[in-house]
Amino acid sequence: MTLSLLTVFSIGCSSDDNDKPIIEPPIETNYEKAIMKEWVFDNYQLIDKDRKVVKEFDAMGQFECKKNIWNFKEIVNEDNVKQNARVDLSYITDPDTNECIEHRKIAPYSIKDKELITALVNDGDQMMVYFFEIREIGKEQMLLIRKDYELTEEEAIKYNYPKEAKYLQYKLKLKK
Repeated sequence: MTLSLLTVFSIGCSSDDNDKPIIEPPIETNYEKAIMKEWVFDNYQLIDKDRKVVKEFDAMGQFECKKNIWNFKEIVNEDNVKQNARVDLSYITDPDTNECIEHRKIAPYSIKDKELITALVNDGDQMMVYFFEIREIGKEQMLLIRKDYELTEEEAIKYNYPKEAKYLQYKLKLKK
């Protein structure tokens, strides 16, 4: 009888050994190199304290005719010095002609550990500095969490977000 039980248990266990693990695409850790691509701004995500997505919003605004593109690359500035720059391409429909017009802005950026810092002059000529935590840069997508955007439960409810919403995450996809 003992031999029969051992046989049953060994058969039951052997099928578990044949389950193959799910292999995820590799996540890059050399952020300076991995970010140097063109990324399409796909959507905004509200995430909870455990970083689970609780709500998504399409990144294309009501006046945009195409999704924005962030192109991270090295450029030579006006002083002939190489620097890392984020070239932002945004696309707005001209209300008079109904044409899709491209707007280009260049913002310097730097990466230290898992932090991306970028500065951008807005339309009112104010310098806006944004701090992101690099959550992930993979072969096909990048996730950035705004470090300067944290909601309380009361604020989430006020803005009609799920009460669990805590942080704002940007999801960008590699431009093909």
